[in-house]
Amino acid sequence: MRRMSGQPPDAVGPRASEQPQRREERAALQARFSARDTSGAGTLTFTSEDLSTGGAFLRSDLLLEQGEALSLFFDVPGSISVQAQARVAWVRRFPEPGQVAGMGVEFVGIREEEKKAIARWLAA
Repeated sequence: MRRMSGQPPDAVGPRASEQPQRREERAALQARFSARDTSGAGTLTFTSEDLSTGGAFLRSDLLLEQGEALSLFFDVPGSISVQAQARVAWVRRFPEPGQVAGMGVEFVGIREEEKKAIARWLAA
């Protein structure tokens, strides 16, 4: 995975030098995400700060823990509704000036047609 910018200094988890590299470039793109944890109880709503076919950064003051699994749902405009299984890869609890609180999520289960629809959206 290739990083567009360095791992946030306040991210929970391994040091920046130990973080896996992103496989896909992320594009600054705001999309509305709905999420459910593995128990399926309740729905949370997030807005993405950036998005790729492999994951997203979700802005939020309500943060999950690194490693937590969740189901994400969002729409690709003019195309399809995406349902992806994801895990929280890292968390930014204490943003620096100019940053927002949130979490990086990695899509760990997503259909190929959904990935292609995201890629087309990002390329547009």
